[in-house]
Amino acid sequence: MRRFSSVVPLAALVLTGAAFSWMPSAGQGRSRPSALEAFNLRKAVGTQVALPKGLLEVSGLAVTAEGRVIAHGDERAIISILDGPGGTVQRWFSLGRPPMRGDFEGIATVGPRIFLMTSQGILHEGREGAAEVAMPFTSKDTGFGAQCELEGLAYDARAQVLLLPCKTPLVPAGRGRVTVFRWSVSRAVPADPPQLSVPLDGVTAHTGTKAFHPSAIDVDPVTGNYLLVAGPERAVLELTSRGEVVGGVSLPRKLHKQPEGIAFVGDSLLLIGDEGGTGRGTLTTYRRAR
Repeated sequence: MRRFSSVVPLAALVLTGAAFSWMPSAGQGRSRPSALEAFNLRKAVGTQVALPKGLLEVSGLAVTAEGRVIAHGDERAIISILDGPGGTVQRWFSLGRPPMRGDFEGIATVGPRIFLMTSQGILHEGREGAAEVAMPFTSKDTGFGAQCELEGLAYDARAQVLLLPCKTPLVPAGRGRVTVFRWSVSRAVPADPPQLSVPLDGVTAHTGTKAFHPSAIDVDPVTGNYLLVAGPERAVLELTSRGEVVGGVSLPRKLHKQPEGIAFVGDSLLLIGDEGGTGRGTLTTYRRAR
């Protein structure tokens, strides 16, 4: 098959300050259940393994409907199937032959569908393949890349939307805020509302950092809350699905050099993938305490 991809661009979204600021009041989530507290991320209680050399720059983690952990790097559309927390690659497949190239920053699954996202907000959709098989795919431009450099991808099954965090705002309305864009899977258009957004100072008050640049996101299957990882700050933020700040925490430096991926495995395990820098990439497993 010669042609693997067809890019379907959408007109760039023009977000006014008001539209960009769809937000419930921050801080109301304090009395709600907390995934951060359940996994005790404040202490170095995770179990860590080194990832293979091919995942030195691991950029995203996700879990398939069958419970298989998948991961990807940041330059080629090669998707690795891991043996869960063990970190060993059982097999890999690609999107395209040769594997498509790009700045890949997030991965998510919706049933048998796999979405791989670029920092410009282009979603590449394919299916899981057999060992070393090149799979066909389609591509769609969400338009969100005109507003932000994006990093991280997750699927909220309850709302049936993909979540695309804004790492670096490109428009004035997004500055001084932490924003997560929402994409309707069924309609393949921005969801309604198209984003949730909270003031940055309300976030940093919880994380204890001066800034917060998201690099990964996932949805806790127990609480339905969102966990956003900020790689540069080594911090995690917890939000409700309506954008209420539940809490935040700084990750232990001895375990996390540069966290770039997060994924829940069932109800009991939480995985965080770190890029290796000058060493090996790592996969850290946290177990739900309660």
